[in-house]
Amino acid sequence: MSLNFFKPKALSFCLAFSALYSLTVQAVEKDSTPTVILLDRSFSMTDHLNGQPKFEIAKAAFRDLAHRFEGQSIISVRFFAGGRDKQDDQVNCKANELSLPMGTPIEPAAMDKLISGIRPLGRKTNISFAIEQATQDLAPFDRGKIILISDGEENCELDPIDLAQALNAKNINIDTIGIGQPGQFSQLGRIALAGAGEFQLADSAEQLANAIGAGLPQALSLPSTNPAPLPAAMPGSISLAASPAAEAPPAGKLAPAAAAPAPNIAPMTLEVEVVNEKPQEPVAIEVILDVSGSMAARIQGKQKMALARTALHEAIQGLDSAAFLVGFRAYGFDNSVPKTPEASCPNTELLADIAANQISSIRQQVDQLQPFGYTPIAKSLELAGQDLNNTASSKQMIILISDGEETCGGDPIEVAAQLRAMGIDIETHVIGFDLDNEQAKQMHAIANAGGGSFYDAKDATELRSALVSVVEVAQEKIDPTWLRTIHPITGGTTPEKAVNLLPGTYTLSDFLEKGEQAYFRVNTKKGQYGIVRGLIQSRRLIREGEKMVESSTGYAQYRISLYEMRNGKNRGRFVRLSGEPGDFGHVGFSDTAGEGFVFTISSNYDRVHRDALFNIDVIEAGDRLQGEEAPDTAESEPIALAVDETITGHLGDGDMADIYRVSLADSGAAALTLHFATKDDQFRSRIIIKSANGNRIMTTTSKGDPLKRAFSLPDNSGNQIYIEIKNSNPQLASRFTSYSLSLQAAHNDE
Repeated sequence: MSLNFFKPKALSFCLAFSALYSLTVQAVEKDSTPTVILLDRSFSMTDHLNGQPKFEIAKAAFRDLAHRFEGQSIISVRFFAGGRDKQDDQVNCKANELSLPMGTPIEPAAMDKLISGIRPLGRKTNISFAIEQATQDLAPFDRGKIILISDGEENCELDPIDLAQALNAKNINIDTIGIGQPGQFSQLGRIALAGAGEFQLADSAEQLANAIGAGLPQALSLPSTNPAPLPAAMPGSISLAASPAAEAPPAGKLAPAAAAPAPNIAPMTLEVEVVNEKPQEPVAIEVILDVSGSMAARIQGKQKMALARTALHEAIQGLDSAAFLVGFRAYGFDNSVPKTPEASCPNTELLADIAANQISSIRQQVDQLQPFGYTPIAKSLELAGQDLNNTASSKQMIILISDGEETCGGDPIEVAAQLRAMGIDIETHVIGFDLDNEQAKQMHAIANAGGGSFYDAKDATELRSALVSVVEVAQEKIDPTWLRTIHPITGGTTPEKAVNLLPGTYTLSDFLEKGEQAYFRVNTKKGQYGIVRGLIQSRRLIREGEKMVESSTGYAQYRISLYEMRNGKNRGRFVRLSGEPGDFGHVGFSDTAGEGFVFTISSNYDRVHRDALFNIDVIEAGDRLQGEEAPDTAESEPIALAVDETITGHLGDGDMADIYRVSLADSGAAALTLHFATKDDQFRSRIIIKSANGNRIMTTTSKGDPLKRAFSLPDNSGNQIYIEIKNSNPQLASRFTSYSLSLQAAHNDE
């Protein structure tokens, strides 16, 4: 499938996420190292050690660590080896749970609840897969550590030692801790050695806690600064939180201000490319550019090399994401050697290693090259095959751009065929630039032998078009579902097990069956307003044999429902999303008690696709200078409204009334005038004045101009009165609306 499937609605949010999520990591302190703790929950952890089950030892150690590292936020915790499928060990070998996401401050009570609910039941010890998943947590950072805790060895036929060595080269170290007696942890020791880490043994909770603590960095917290801002949003779009690791700003007092407009709920789009940090299998590509002397010739009034630079600059931008590992090789460019076959034919060099997110580096390399020597196509293809075989990807491509045939005596057709015969998924695509008929025949034969396509480009326009076509071939090799996966997360199974989330953008780790609910918690403060937005990114999921695929016509849908923290019951607030990719909706929560809220992703009608996208935003929206939420009854300590003070208040999305208290005795005023204003011309309100004992003194409703009203308070109301603001437009019950309230007085001494 071409990525054009997602245009125009969904392409804005379905490509490379790394640019957005990397904003999180810019603030990591110099001496801190993001750390992932992996804990084995295979069935063998039920075995006793010194009279106690090994997993109970682990639980006690984690409870100890939860107190010692309370509030830290660059530690994530994963449980692995939890697969219990009696029929399919492939499923068991991919069992992994992200129980504490990176960026979530550690709370002892939450950690205790988390660890208490885990049981060691897994049938397979999938150490390699657990390490791979941990690297996804660390992908946005330039360094990291993994602390692996287990009582056994890998038994899923993978090699964690080679993986540890590869991660060490990427500045990710692995410490290992064996729970048990010496003599049974040879593999764990070798993993630590390959991962430039340390191996330790633990046979008690105290030893295990000390071993884990020794591996953790000294400075753990992300600084409490705001993340870097996102690019400016397009008109009509919303601004998404830059990172799930960025905490919402604390509620605080602001200077008095007029009523602020309610936040607009606009189409949910991302103005940057967005994908999961790391694909299961990226496409490895090596671009080979002919920089031989013939590229100095001119067509259309310009040097062919200059035209090739421009075309490459534009086309390879489509490969600039973690979905592609791209390398760059050139031949014939070395003008420091004599221009002879003996000196120039060996000149083929890999100028940029095959890696992700280095398109800008390749562009710089291309800009420095000047045409000079001979054309060693066969040798370049052979070396490119070796380069690609050194990558972990089984999806491989060579893109050869040349304006002439082999001039160094090699047989590029035979080399291309040999690469194809190696049994790997490698394709050799050839773009011929300004070729004569004989040259075109050879290039066409190379592409045929290499299982790729030949593109005959006669001018600059055709060259650019050919490059774009090859890039699209590469893009079609990427699973479109993966492209739409943004910070995947697994929810809890009950409100009590809800997974804590910070403001940010997420998708699900896996699809949800009909009726299954994934629970998440957002910790807002009193006077804050939480918005959960949802976006459809796919079509309906259907079964095709044993696979799950997208329907070509059926609409995808899911529901976001809010729950109260105090009783775990559904508030009756939800939004159901259904339709084409790009359709969106939202539901909001006003925190009047400082308890936060729980929400679920689910569907009572069908499966929920794992790319169901939801965004959490938390803003300050209290009723006392946008700091403290006014209660809805007089028994709940109403906010005091002083003379000559302006209060900014908010109603809607579950908060339908605000109460304020006015002390007439303290005002020193002969008469008081209440001023009410809003910027929403649909906001209809009732203002009710009550005495201290609850008797209604007067009621006023919106008449005439609803945007601004002023009236005198009665002078026979005693020493204290209450002012109640009620939303009287049912159509605004789910909309967030702001207003301002102030008192002005005429004093006795005037």
